[in-house]
Amino acid sequence: MKAIKISVNKQMDGYTFSIAPSARQLIKSWFPDAHPANNIFVAYDTKSDFELYYEKLESYIYPALLGVNNRNDLNKKVDEIQFVDTHTGKILHAHKVIL
Repeated sequence: MKAIKISVNKQMDGYTFSIAPSARQLIKSWFPDAHPANNIFVAYDTKSDFELYYEKLESYIYPALLGVNNRNDLNKKVDEIQFVDTHTGKILHAHKVIL
């Protein structure tokens, strides 16, 4: 598979990251023990504080949202994770998956 799209919805107090039900079903078919989440909310200040001390939050959001414990297993199935703005359809961030 080329890419998994994660929807990013900007709200007044933060971001909501979510995946489509079809993506959740696909993840469950690949990894029966996975527990994909419907969505994850992150407040603006939490995101900025996290990125100040660590790295881009997106690299932690996608494994948690997809519910896959082993990133290497996911890397065998997906080439890229795309974070897409729900209002504009533009790709905000693309994370290339490397084995």
